[in-house]
Amino acid sequence: MRPLILIVVLAVSACSSSTAQQSQPSAAPDKAVISITSKSPEAVAHLKKGEALLVNVRAAEASAEFAQALKVDPDFVLAHAYHGQATPGAEGLKEVESAASAASALPEAERTLVQGLLAARQGESAKARDAYAKLVELTPADWRGHYLLGTQLLNDEDYGGGVPALRRAVELDPAAGGANNMLGYAALRQGDTDGAVKAFTDYANALPQEPNAQDSLGEALLAAGKFKEAEAAFRKALDLSPQFFPAWDGIAYTRYFAGDAAGALDALTKEKAAATRPLDKLGADELRAVMTIAQKKTAPGLSLYSDLEKMTDAMPAVAFVPVHRAGILVDLGRAREALPVVDAALKRADGGELPAGVSRNLRQQALRVRVAAEAATSASDAAAKTAMDLQQQANERKDDVNAQSAMHYGLGMAAIAKRDYAAAKGHFEQCLTFDAECRRQIAAAAQKAGDKDGAEAARAALLKLYVRDPVHLWVRSRLMATTGSTSTE
Repeated sequence: MRPLILIVVLAVSACSSSTAQQSQPSAAPDKAVISITSKSPEAVAHLKKGEALLVNVRAAEASAEFAQALKVDPDFVLAHAYHGQATPGAEGLKEVESAASAASALPEAERTLVQGLLAARQGESAKARDAYAKLVELTPADWRGHYLLGTQLLNDEDYGGGVPALRRAVELDPAAGGANNMLGYAALRQGDTDGAVKAFTDYANALPQEPNAQDSLGEALLAAGKFKEAEAAFRKALDLSPQFFPAWDGIAYTRYFAGDAAGALDALTKEKAAATRPLDKLGADELRAVMTIAQKKTAPGLSLYSDLEKMTDAMPAVAFVPVHRAGILVDLGRAREALPVVDAALKRADGGELPAGVSRNLRQQALRVRVAAEAATSASDAAAKTAMDLQQQANERKDDVNAQSAMHYGLGMAAIAKRDYAAAKGHFEQCLTFDAECRRQIAAAAQKAGDKDGAEAARAALLKLYVRDPVHLWVRSRLMATTGSTSTE
């Protein structure tokens, strides 16, 4: 399972050379590795257990260990930082912010790690990169700095920098599960399913009892269209840990893409039952809504979306649900119905109730849907204005690759509204490779421009992999519908 881009899985030293230290350590810490500053060896032991879970994308289990560490040592700054990182929503962000404020007395590397955690949680990718690069300089023998830097670079689609950093992390510790995991996703994002399978197999060999390794291997096999092998890997993850609910998510995608929609929905029911946090239950239900609508059961699917918007205990993720619903309405030819939904989301984004990073992302997603709705209704002037809003946001955050991708999407849709399909295609081609909606528009623009070969090439590139992502599933279903195929073909 890949870590969320905005909640990057992080870790600190768990090797024997990183021993528990007093708040004011009498001896200088080993500069080759990241220190752990706590009054209690027991608290450090819990933190190390938590980091092993967190780096393997098991946030709920990790959170419990961090809570135990804080029960023993309430002033354990690093445990507060990690507990906040494992906690979704504003509550978690606030705890990371408090930890960063309290980190001034920590050794430099440990303090830099907390600063990187905060920057990553806030979506400040440039600050996070700088912090992790500094961490590598301060602790070159600790795999974690290389892993964190490599993960951040991968999130920024810098494979040339990210892959070597991750490989260095594996060299320093072959059992560094997080690094092997991200190497697999680096290959997968570049369309190399064989490379992904190898990396995830190495991950599973290094940590044979780790369910996430099997889950990630299943995702690579799914991408390659090896559905039976993929489901077997996901089931092995559940055998290793029945509480590892993401494996049910993988089974749902596998069954859906294999043509078994009923089996997919059954797997989502099991995922929701196994999940403990509202955020995770929301994810299972939203995927159910997307699959339902993709199966042309529009009314019940949209009704489920409306129910999800009432899940206030899953904030701030639930704030994005109306925007997702609006995007589907645009695709269903109901763009005018989508616009008021988008306006309400923009009002919420600007209302001050959400953390700054969440508000920024909500606004960006809402503007993307609005420009698509305006293009669909041939409102060229309105689309141009919305595209300018996205461009302004991108100009203010030149280091944010998602903002740059959103800008090109907006400019492309504005060009579509003006029927300038060549310009539109040029903008769409500058989107991130994993921006499935933007990549779909390459095929659409080429088709409208009369370039059948270009449209087919773009379509084939997007459909090459079976991606474990609700946006990809929806886009795939729409592309299949346009050729008269079923959504699960």
